[in-house]
Amino acid sequence: MIHYKEDLKPGEEIISSQQILDLSDPIFDPTTRPSLEEAIAMIIGKQGGYEIPFASVTLKRHNEMANQNLFRCLFGRDALLIADLLSVHRPELLRNVVLALGAVQGKNEVDASEEEFGRIAHEVREVDDPRALEIMGEGNWLFPYYGAVDATLIWVKAVSTIVGKEPTFLDFVVNGESIGDRVIDASTWMLRRLNSQSGLIESYRKNPQGIENQVWKDSGDSYMHKDGTLALQNTCSSIETVAETYDALITLSYLVGKFPSERWPMTSEGFQAEAKRVQRKLLDSFWLGDRFALAIARNEKGEQVPLDSQASNQGRLLDSAILDGDEYALYRKAIAQAITHPRLLGDSGLRSLASDHVSYRPGGYQTGSAWPMDGVFAARGLLRYGFTQEAHEIMSRLIKTIEAFGGYPEYFRGDYPLHTIITTSIIDASWLPSSQRAGYNRVAQPPQLFQGWTVGAYAWLSIHGRTGHAN
Repeated sequence: MIHYKEDLKPGEEIISSQQILDLSDPIFDPTTRPSLEEAIAMIIGKQGGYEIPFASVTLKRHNEMANQNLFRCLFGRDALLIADLLSVHRPELLRNVVLALGAVQGKNEVDASEEEFGRIAHEVREVDDPRALEIMGEGNWLFPYYGAVDATLIWVKAVSTIVGKEPTFLDFVVNGESIGDRVIDASTWMLRRLNSQSGLIESYRKNPQGIENQVWKDSGDSYMHKDGTLALQNTCSSIETVAETYDALITLSYLVGKFPSERWPMTSEGFQAEAKRVQRKLLDSFWLGDRFALAIARNEKGEQVPLDSQASNQGRLLDSAILDGDEYALYRKAIAQAITHPRLLGDSGLRSLASDHVSYRPGGYQTGSAWPMDGVFAARGLLRYGFTQEAHEIMSRLIKTIEAFGGYPEYFRGDYPLHTIITTSIIDASWLPSSQRAGYNRVAQPPQLFQGWTVGAYAWLSIHGRTGHAN
């Protein structure tokens, strides 16, 4: 059994542990890694008749391996981001993903699936999918499952990208409704979710057994205060979601003019004003004088407080328009310095949480591991604003680490090469008393060994990572 003391905190007790991968597995031999072209072909599947990228797949020898083959289906956020990264290699995928997700857009209010009118799905599975049956058997879930607050925002922006190349796309009808009308439905969902106590889109789950943090860092321990105390549930607004909200609102202000309709809940100017309000909220609530907070949440008194934790999320602000303009140069520089500081940038890439944080676990799912996808979007943002050297510091590490492995894993350990390149065991430990959580916390686990957005990240790096030029 291989596990490292760095993955456990004082006071935690191991409840169970299981060795999943042996170091003799060919996955640790980089010469066995499928070529990029083979990898892209492997992650492509079908949903609703559309060819789309699955979130993850497996190599045949790992089909029966525990903790693998968990995400072989359409995930809204994942598929949109993978298609974005594969825009040169497979330009048709983004359109396919937008249509596949549009076809199952929320029309009702259903707590078990967290479906809401206008909401874009998080996880789309067929009713006879073995994994779907397993999940539904464990809890009160229904599919499609809609428990993500960012998928709708990213989908809206993706529609605009397609409209820029195909002006009539808004008139295209999928499942009885035009894409333009579906965008209007999505805008209605956004505005309803913005009408929150914080004035931002929050991770609020209607299903108590649903995903707690409904953003890409969706594990239960990924949002914490400086002292390690976990954020209060159903109150958290993550910093990158603010940027995604801003981009979506600006996109809507543009699409209003492209698709005239009395159904729009706002004018173009109204969406722009709402975007400006969200931008001000970012600076008023997340900026701490010399750094950005990971998120904001409410405390037990109902007061809105920042989560003063240095994490990778802030890098997404650079891959957004929310800090465009000379007046925001100071904030951009602060982010560039933060995400290339050794506490966040390790040999394996951009760590999800700073190595000097009390909650840092180098093998934790989103509490210290380094996700290639996360690093690529940060690097793309750095290139966008002329931080070429800083971008290369991230990209060169990502290329080197991916090419040192025999697959395309979700993430690497944040302390590689001190320890193994990925975690090989599942470790479940007791929650610390301060967490006020029942059950156990999975403090370490192997990644999915063939992850779609790592394939996408490597594809993007194959074009931009060696030249230093963004799209």
